[in-house]
Amino acid sequence: MKVKDLSEYKQADIDTLLCRVPFFKELRQHDLEQFKVLMGHSCIVELEPGEAIMRRGDRGSWLYFLIKGGLDVYLNSSDEGEPLNQITPGELFGDLALLCDHERKATVFASLGARNTVLFATGFRPFGDVEDFSVVSLTTKLIFYRTMVHSIRWRLEVKRMEQQGHQLAQELRQVHVFSGKKDSKEELLSLFKQAQMLASILDRWNNEGAALQDIFIAGADER
Repeated sequence: MKVKDLSEYKQADIDTLLCRVPFFKELRQHDLEQFKVLMGHSCIVELEPGEAIMRRGDRGSWLYFLIKGGLDVYLNSSDEGEPLNQITPGELFGDLALLCDHERKATVFASLGARNTVLFATGFRPFGDVEDFSVVSLTTKLIFYRTMVHSIRWRLEVKRMEQQGHQLAQELRQVHVFSGKKDSKEELLSLFKQAQMLASILDRWNNEGAALQDIFIAGADER
């Protein structure tokens, strides 16, 4: 595994890498200074075929965006046969463990068929407490949690359509959408609560039947 500081790359190359990541794309357009702040807490990770980026039972504070190559998701080991799922470029993973504050529940390896797997990793710690705007601004947090809520709801809707009679489908309908003043701290607190509730539902739904465990995947084209 190679972890590279962003200072090793030209800004144009970083922009190209992130053009398929909705959160960073919107943030750069809206607030370049905040974009730079998060770049200061980010790095690029290169994996050889078969290398693991996260393991079941780990705790971490990083969000990952797959830029190039492929990733295979297993419960514990790549010796288990077929992977639970595969992650393709433009997808985000690792967010459920952060939102639900629990250990990673799956192990993720660089695909053996991928010559060079490249990920963009961003530390979640600068976000701090949801009401702390000393590093990450209110607007940036609003963009982030809107992205999370939208993406998790999308994945849950897919599950609901596949299993309409599932007991968690009723719980999903009870998560209310914010209807107050837009771009306010009240909206952020509502989004934060929604994200945690939705992540909890998805996490429990995923845990059934040895389905994909910790890895919620948010595609680049879902917005």
